[in-house]
Amino acid sequence: MRARRFASGLLVSALLVGAGAAFAVDESYSVSGIVIDKTAANATQARDSGIAEGQVRAWRKLIERIAVGGDTARLLSLTDKDIAPLLEGFEVERETSSPVRYLGTLTYRFRPASVRNLMKQAGIEEVRGAPKPMVLLPLFREGDKAMLWEPANPWRQALSGRPLKTGLVPLVLPRGDEADAAVVDPTNAYDATPLKLDPLLRRYDSFDGLVAEFVVAADGGSLTLRRSGQAIFNERFVQNVGENREAYFDRIITRMTGELEAQWRKDKAAQAAASVASGDTGTVSETLAVKVPVRSLTDWIEVKKRLEAVPGVRAAQLKALSPTEAMIDLPLTVAADQATKNLAQRELKLSQDADGYVLRFTGGAAAPTPAKAP
Repeated sequence: MRARRFASGLLVSALLVGAGAAFAVDESYSVSGIVIDKTAANATQARDSGIAEGQVRAWRKLIERIAVGGDTARLLSLTDKDIAPLLEGFEVERETSSPVRYLGTLTYRFRPASVRNLMKQAGIEEVRGAPKPMVLLPLFREGDKAMLWEPANPWRQALSGRPLKTGLVPLVLPRGDEADAAVVDPTNAYDATPLKLDPLLRRYDSFDGLVAEFVVAADGGSLTLRRSGQAIFNERFVQNVGENREAYFDRIITRMTGELEAQWRKDKAAQAAASVASGDTGTVSETLAVKVPVRSLTDWIEVKKRLEAVPGVRAAQLKALSPTEAMIDLPLTVAADQATKNLAQRELKLSQDADGYVLRFTGGAAAPTPAKAP
């Protein structure tokens, strides 16, 4: 069991929370997996010194994760004393010690408002993380055997021991009970789509699903990540001589979360560049009432997914959904003609007829136009 620790003085200011009080945590500002191995005159000195050094490494990892442009070099050079007021607390993932040595793995949590103010002063833009987590499906294959929710699944066991809800792309590992198993099992997890996973996404308040498939090999294994049935990452991992399974899986999980963050940063950078090129002011200039013809829930999910990647378009607000159409409010931060061009690049055609605006997905067969009411 992890012990959550909050320190004072050198590390952090005291954090006082009333009994039963709840507060929201921006997990983009949490940095996990910081490994400490420190030797000193005694275990207490080793621990204190190691944790102080760890917070500097966590800070640098945070800035490398969320900072774009500006004077990032200055922020990366901050000392542990400079960082202390920016740190909210730390959580021990695992630890052990001897009379003169401390070994631990920690998660550090920073204060979002304080860090943002410092970044603003340095002219640094922030990469915002996903507002909701992704549901993680831990598919494990060894020969003809496949496991997903089973307690004996070693890949699931390894993932359950890590703080997955930190970083730009937080992950949530389902409980794996009967309700989860009724939605997806090892035989159909391979090509799980948002439509198939919809009950899980609702249950765990997630925006998408991620299948993390580990396949055992003679020298270790390979990891493939899939979204909507499409592979987005594949890599082979050789198990080092003397490396136990826990350390081996930890290394793979660190690589996996790092890759997800790298892809997120790349996507956000591309969207930002496209927004600048299209004259995006960042402020909603108008909101269009739009009709989206659909044939099924799958059509609407596809349109919604594409809208999320269109520059100059904010999150669509669903007003009504029927078997043949969705009615949405579409906020624009660019002129309507520019938004139309941006939408077309994502195979979405925005047009206007006597009844108002209509948005159609042009990547497949056109959905039928709903009949007008008499």
